[in-house]
Amino acid sequence: MPIYSYECKKCGATFQTLVRSGEQPECPSCGAVELEQQLSLIASPAKGGDDAPPMCSPGPGGGCAGCPSMMG
Repeated sequence: MPIYSYECKKCGATFQTLVRSGEQPECPSCGAVELEQQLSLIASPAKGGDDAPPMCSPGPGGGCAGCPSMMG
């Protein structure tokens, strides 16, 4: 099931939701179904090589000890 981003045309709320085939999502803030689907960016896997970022490995506490975001 894909996750889509929407903006409610009635109240302006933005949200993401899982959408099953044939379902009409509704705004979690006001319940409206007048929604505009937002452009979503997807990440593609790195092709490898010298410019590919190094893979993380879990540290002793279970977190990713080598990730820059965990070192901040």
